[in-house]
Amino acid sequence: MTARSPAKKRGGASLQRVLGRTTATLLTAAMIIGTGLFAALGATAEKAGSGLLLAIALSGGVALATGLSAASVGINFPEEGGGFTWSRKFGHPTLGFTAGCAYLGKGIVSTVVISLAFALYTAQMVRGLPPFAVHLIAAAAVALVAGVNYFGLELNAKLLIGLLFVQLALLAVSVAFAAPAAQWSNLLPIAGHGMGSVLAGAAVFFWSWDGFMRMAIMASEVKEPRRTIPFAVVGGVAVSAVVFLVVPAVALAVLGPSGFAEGRAPNDTPLLTVAAKAVGGWGVWVVLAAAWLDTLTEAQGDLLTVTRVALAMGKERELPAWLGAIHKRFHVPRHAVLALGILCAALALVADLRPVLEVANVFTLTWYSIVLFDALQLPKDKRLVWPIVSWIGLAGCAALYLSLVDHVVAPLGLAFAPQLVLISAGYDAHREDPLASCELTEAGYAALSDVITKEKRDEMESFALAETFKYFYLLFAKPGTLDFDKVVFNTEAHPLRRTW
Repeated sequence: MTARSPAKKRGGASLQRVLGRTTATLLTAAMIIGTGLFAALGATAEKAGSGLLLAIALSGGVALATGLSAASVGINFPEEGGGFTWSRKFGHPTLGFTAGCAYLGKGIVSTVVISLAFALYTAQMVRGLPPFAVHLIAAAAVALVAGVNYFGLELNAKLLIGLLFVQLALLAVSVAFAAPAAQWSNLLPIAGHGMGSVLAGAAVFFWSWDGFMRMAIMASEVKEPRRTIPFAVVGGVAVSAVVFLVVPAVALAVLGPSGFAEGRAPNDTPLLTVAAKAVGGWGVWVVLAAAWLDTLTEAQGDLLTVTRVALAMGKERELPAWLGAIHKRFHVPRHAVLALGILCAALALVADLRPVLEVANVFTLTWYSIVLFDALQLPKDKRLVWPIVSWIGLAGCAALYLSLVDHVVAPLGLAFAPQLVLISAGYDAHREDPLASCELTEAGYAALSDVITKEKRDEMESFALAETFKYFYLLFAKPGTLDFDKVVFNTEAHPLRRTW
């Protein structure tokens, strides 16, 4: 990483090509490993059961297909900006703008959420912190990451790779001491509850591979991009796959498929449970330290790449032009680092974006889909992989879009309009459930003339809306929606203010 060669200049300072093959590969692995193990492993196991490892492998296959497609475009247009830049090269500026905005949205939300995760892990390690301190720590973490980003890619790469090795060492210690307690029969059957559940688990874990195409996004800072970018994508995914398969395999063998669903607390993770069960108190601290370091590296990686997209958009005047400024000494997008650092720190200080994290997945899928579309625009002699690889990636994205109905639409509905979720669930039941169809029609709920023959009347009782749905609403509404010290219901569900 000592020799430097400038990227293509547009006048003034420019980014520098400082990442060789080994550095780029390890940096890719550092940006992938960790988050999924602490954030998505439990949810994946809940869906896939003993098919956990197969689900992880399938999600990694889709990630690799998407990463190779990105590498195909990146080696032909070795500039910063990823899908934003590539779409413009193919004459689709609006599509490029959409891709750029999607990546900015994803990067901002994930940086803030990861910084809050860092603060929560810190609160677990330092007991007795007041609630407001969590947001202060999160904002400070973003400021720290932005400050490090400002001092150049070489420093950031060394820090990220160094932290990667520390995390791997901590995970290795945890796995080594947990393995003797493993019951390897828990890994069978390999397909879990069936391929449907495995695919659902793969959709959950897919986000854990995020980071596989970041060398293509940062192509203007990669030496010999035609050789380095594909090597970094494949090598980074391969290194990550070893960790993503070995660590969950031991966790599944120790806990069993049912163990992932037992005794979970809001701040708990399966790996902490494994450490507590198989190693003891000190093992929990080892895993907690690995998670704590991981959140820092993840936030650092997110900010590192999102600033490159902002830089490209600033250069093309799709965002304010001053975002396209590059520091003459450190060769970083200085204004983009400062602007996004301040924005993310402010959001971490005053807001909790964790409830909308799933919405960021929509941004991510939009970005991936546009990148795959760009890869399919390449002429035959410019392609790194067959078109079928990009089509596999697009098919995976389509399946993930469908999975977002459960992970985004339903949670948001329950948060903001639970009665609508109940009504829509009723119509779903009408189409799928024979018992529910006794009381439901395409037009609404119906009364029954005969409970034996299930003959319906052409009417719906008024109490269905006046009473029943009120109770349904309160079952799913947030605590505090009604203060029952001040309001009571009569027998017909009419709220009455208490005067006694």
